Amino acid sequence: MDLREKILRTSMGLMMRIGPQSVTMDMVARDCGISKRTLYETFPNKHNLICDVIEYNQQQANAKFTQIFEQSANSFEALMGVYTVAREFIQKTSPVFLTDIKRLYPEAFDEYKAQELNQILSLAKIISKAKEEGLVLPGIKCKIAAYLFTNSMNNLHHMQDFPFPEYTAAEVFDGAFLNFMRGMATTKGQKIIEDYAAKNLINKEN
Repeated sequence: MDLREKILRTSMGLMMRIGPQSVTMDMVARDCGISKRTLYETFPNKHNLICDVIEYNQQQANAKFTQIFEQSANSFEALMGVYTVAREFIQKTSPVFLTDIKRLYPEAFDEYKAQELNQILSLAKIISKAKEEGLVLPGIKCKIAAYLFTNSMNNLHHMQDFPFPEYTAAEVFDGAFLNFMRGMATTKGQKIIEDYAAKNLINKEN
């Protein structure tokens, strides 16, 4: 790992944990074990760093998704792999992560939204392929389903508005994902979903 990647990975971890606004260049330099001068030689300011962190995070996610797609036996298995990655992100990320970026770094937020659109289109393609495999009902509109699902996942960053404190964000995420999958699945698809839920100890009553 070169210095630039080390800085990006360290910065991403800090921003996910406490939010971009609270992260300082001093913190990044300290956690990387480098001087502030070295940090500023690599990233001239915090704005540049945050924009590059967003891009880097997306590149890492895309690499994971590519690996998932290559190793999956069918489209539903691929969707479940993507779900696992997204669930980990939800668990590790502070609710203020996107709020800070939207409010303080609109350029970085625009990049994030552009990447989100690409994710929606990619998800729609997977759902379309699942139709061809007989896993998704023929009447499902792929782009609409992909948009609604992505939107509902993003809302989980605002768990402070959720009225049932006995459930964790991960449990709500499980419920949203399983209900989304069940709602568009054929009988063949339902079997894959329930097998996955049982194997991964997900609460099927969500």
